[in-house]
Amino acid sequence: MRTVELDITIKAPRDIVLREISEYTHPPVLHSGRIKSVLVLEDKDNVSIALWRLKVLGVIRKAKQRQTILPPDKMTNETIGGFAKGTLESTFLYEVDGGTRIVDRVDVRLPGWGKLLEIPVAWYTKRLTWGILMDHKRDLEARYGDRARL
Repeated sequence: MRTVELDITIKAPRDIVLREISEYTHPPVLHSGRIKSVLVLEDKDNVSIALWRLKVLGVIRKAKQRQTILPPDKMTNETIGGFAKGTLESTFLYEVDGGTRIVDRVDVRLPGWGKLLEIPVAWYTKRLTWGILMDHKRDLEARYGDRARL
């Protein structure tokens, strides 16, 4: 297992950041170069299961993820099927002066036969996750940046 950790601050209120990053309708639009589609299979309370189609190294891969939202400051995404099954992403949100600090930790897990791929997959996961977080930063700051201190 390899762990990737990212840290970013978004100038928007924490409740809005959590709502926006956990919402399913925006990924194919906001992250169109990386995420091709999301199909929600189950959605009950704060737990949902969705089938993602992602572009990974130029190839479309499928991954089934269980998302758990733990308001007001945490969210997890566990890959329960498909590409990188067993990978766990934990997202922590902290209120800071002028916005929300996100600490995103991804524990990349691959099957035993893929052990040699862990390093490049972790590197790629870091790039992919950073790109997604930067998309959120640009989008949310454009819409809510002036409300971050409220």
